[in-house]
Amino acid sequence: MSRPFAALGAALSAVALLLTASCTSEPEQGPAGRVVAKDKDHECRTTGTGKKKRRDCHWEYELTTRDKQGQDHEFEVSADVYDDCRRGSAYPSCTHR
Repeated sequence: MSRPFAALGAALSAVALLLTASCTSEPEQGPAGRVVAKDKDHECRTTGTGKKKRRDCHWEYELTTRDKQGQDHEFEVSADVYDDCRRGSAYPSCTHR
């Protein structure tokens, strides 16, 4: 009887680990440069059908940096990075305040 509980415990631990990893993953770090623009969008989507429709909304944060060659790069960042990096600041060092 102890084996089924051990297997169940292992399975639940594996699921919890996967969920934790997916929820805490940060967007990839963008290329270094000066922050030249910031954009924040409120995105919504509807899922389900009929009476079970559900609307999921979230904020998306983007920075645009310009590298030394003059190329602009737009990429998603977390809300904390968005708040820490102002226009004109050097990315990614603005994230280490």
